[in-house]
Amino acid sequence: MKRGVWAAAILLAAALLSWRAARRSPPVFVYGSEARAKLETLEDILRSRNDNDPRLDRDFLGLSDDAKRLFREKYRALAPERRNERGTIVYLLGKNLQTAEDWSFFRAVAAEPPCLSLADCSKPSGEAGESGDEVTLAYPSLVALRQARRAAEEGASESEARGVLEAAKTSKMKAVVRLAASLEPGFDRKAR
Repeated sequence: MKRGVWAAAILLAAALLSWRAARRSPPVFVYGSEARAKLETLEDILRSRNDNDPRLDRDFLGLSDDAKRLFREKYRALAPERRNERGTIVYLLGKNLQTAEDWSFFRAVAAEPPCLSLADCSKPSGEAGESGDEVTLAYPSLVALRQARRAAEEGASESEARGVLEAAKTSKMKAVVRLAASLEPGFDRKAR
């Protein structure tokens, strides 16, 4: 009988430890082959550094939620200084703006902290040694703002697109704030 009680106690403790570990662990997503194939295509294009690759306009329409999630993960995994690669991902996701999660990501990109230098986003160019012009430094945020505006013009949620505009207006990057100001009258005309 003692052996049965001990076995039950061990099973209960193991179950409790598993439950506690599961509560702390972030969700693990299992991605389908289509989503992984899209990510592989994206990574191939980013490695080639070919901004004119025809697959950019052909192969990324109608991305699944899994593929978009993988692209957002890829964006976050890239070093902040990888402005072109990050902007390319935002461009592709902007062709697929549908869910609240999509729009939330775009608001976050539009309001990102400024990149101060292409050598090191956290250091002004004088300290890092390589600057970059303000449009290049703000590239992902500028792309997010333009894609949100395009999506609204094509019938996407105006309130969600306006949320991206409002986030951009709070940016610490002058180029982003200027673009938001120049696009805002178009939002107002559309709302009338």
